[in-house]
Amino acid sequence: MPALGTARGTGRLVRWLKREGDRVATGEPLLEVEAEKAVVEVEAPGSGVLWGLRVREGEEVPAGTVLAYLLAPAARPAAPGAWRTMAESAARSWREAPHLFLLREVDASQLVVARAGRPDAVTDADLLVRLVALTLALHPQVNSGREEVNVAVTLPAGDDLVVPVIHGADRLDVPALAARRAELTTRAAAGGLDAEDLTGATFTIVDLGAYGVDALLPTVGAGQAAALGAGRIADGVRPVAGRPQVRPVLALTLSCDQRAVDGARAARFLGDLAAALEEPAGLL
Repeated sequence: MPALGTARGTGRLVRWLKREGDRVATGEPLLEVEAEKAVVEVEAPGSGVLWGLRVREGEEVPAGTVLAYLLAPAARPAAPGAWRTMAESAARSWREAPHLFLLREVDASQLVVARAGRPDAVTDADLLVRLVALTLALHPQVNSGREEVNVAVTLPAGDDLVVPVIHGADRLDVPALAARRAELTTRAAAGGLDAEDLTGATFTIVDLGAYGVDALLPTVGAGQAAALGAGRIADGVRPVAGRPQVRPVLALTLSCDQRAVDGARAARFLGDLAAALEEPAGLL
């Protein structure tokens, strides 16, 4: 928080003029601060990617308080450091965002068939990202109100997990998505993710199916409207033509910030995603 010569020695952050993950140039308007009943526009002190917002709009803090970070685009934060920042962001979101959770089980039979016809390099996770991205393009409010679909995905980085971003995911076909995920996985394992790889997400998929998890409740990321939790594909009993049958089932959990997405919109998105997963022909 800049020192604005106030008697209180504090300032209230009125509004961020940039989103987390945006590129910022030196001197570009970055935020608005209120001090002694006057609102002042604060310029960026340097260039970089806006990352790790620590103070929310409307909060009053002492002068000198760190509000956020500007990372150089080529900066490569270590995985544990990046994970701590993401954990702090998740904790803040959990405290501040009124979460709404929707759960749905999907018959994944046709998804399994579609995966069987692909090269080994293509995973179930790649097909899921493709179908989620296409569905997000039809539901911009769930996509944080943005036109560009930037999907963050969980990937292993040694003993940790990182959540890099696939930018423009709705414009990539399955082979391109698989190649991008493989590239991110390789660089994450080597600690070589750039700041740009970790910022700018409009939606997050927390896919822990590879770890044997059946279902999970993800936290909505900072600046995002929703997140999807995906478990493993496992046998389950589903009614088919009035008779119980054993089918591969995928449990999905959609977490929403109710300030951005209401229950009806969230349910429509999840319904369209379930339909895409159950009948993926023509979409993959």
